[in-house]
Amino acid sequence: MDAQPLSPVGEAAVSRFAEQVFAHLGRTDQRRWARAYLQGLLAAPGRKSLANMAASLTTGPAAAATVSLSLQQFINGSPWDWRPARRVLAELAAGPRPVRAWTAALAVVPKRGDQVVGVHRRFDPATGRTVKCQAAAGLFVATDRDAVPVDWSLLLDASWTDDPQRRARARIPGEVAPLPAGELLVGMVDRLAAHHPVAPLVAGLDAVDDPIRLAAALARRAVPYLLEVRGGQAVRPVLQATTGRHGRVQQSAVAAESLFPRWRSRTAAGTVTVLRGTPVLPPGPAAAPASVASAASAAPAAPVHRLWARCEGDGGPRRYWLTDLAEDAPGVLALLDAASATRSTVDRLGSDFGLLDFSGRSYTGWHHHMTLVSAAYALGRDLAVRVGGTLRHSA
Repeated sequence: MDAQPLSPVGEAAVSRFAEQVFAHLGRTDQRRWARAYLQGLLAAPGRKSLANMAASLTTGPAAAATVSLSLQQFINGSPWDWRPARRVLAELAAGPRPVRAWTAALAVVPKRGDQVVGVHRRFDPATGRTVKCQAAAGLFVATDRDAVPVDWSLLLDASWTDDPQRRARARIPGEVAPLPAGELLVGMVDRLAAHHPVAPLVAGLDAVDDPIRLAAALARRAVPYLLEVRGGQAVRPVLQATTGRHGRVQQSAVAAESLFPRWRSRTAAGTVTVLRGTPVLPPGPAAAPASVASAASAAPAAPVHRLWARCEGDGGPRRYWLTDLAEDAPGVLALLDAASATRSTVDRLGSDFGLLDFSGRSYTGWHHHMTLVSAAYALGRDLAVRVGGTLRHSA
């Protein structure tokens, strides 16, 4: 983004927003540097390095060098708690709009060196390659407008947690373990649910590697979900009995993709997106197949889930989604749109707000930076007044 200096109106908006989000910081200088860092993320052109942000905040190389050192100390050296700020961001995320869903995304940030906190080699589903990177699980609050990041967890492998010296240098807390993205996501859901009404969680395979395990964890927490599963995922379809009584016949487990034979989606108006659903049993240990009679006379069965298949065009690629929600096709499409909006948000966080630009070696510093990046996005989508242009944001 070719950012430009904030106008006086923009600077006032940054000040008000920073005072609201970072009111929990106990010292005046901490709140001042939170505001400065936020303003730098919004105003600095190009890469959001400390040097570039400092240059956007002052004039002259000597003053910029001093500001850069102060920003460095605030992000990487000051031991402030980022969690209260994220709770405020969650409160502000929706504004007057109803929350459509909570959504998840995985942010993969390529890195070259070995010293940046969390860097490791992993498979990137977006590129199909194994890369050296930082990887972060993010939780977002989605409305009909966009999706706003409200919490982040850094994925760490054993090379960071099992090496005492490396762990100490990065200031990784003792309770932090090398967990998969799905388990980190459950922790973030717990934190958000402790302060806000629960919304359906929507997550694709690019964000969660074990959706069935995640579904079980969410079911225990009474958090509804719409989770992408692989075409080969074993599911247990349900047929409605036709004996005049409302029983259910359970079939043996089959692959998800086998439940949706080839269909044509071409209409006179052209190719359209097709979404089809079928009832399935909740994921978990398979029970013995039930007869019509036993199904009719047994105790009430577990609620039926639905498996949805979405196909782009005739014979195009399909994606499969498992849900415990009683949504019809338009409702499911709205939730899938929220997932797409989340991926767009992650892209914009990288291109416009500094998601890709943290180069520090501190675990706490990374969390501080990601909190400020999230705050910059939340403010930037509403902040349009600039000298010489406007901030690009979703309508």
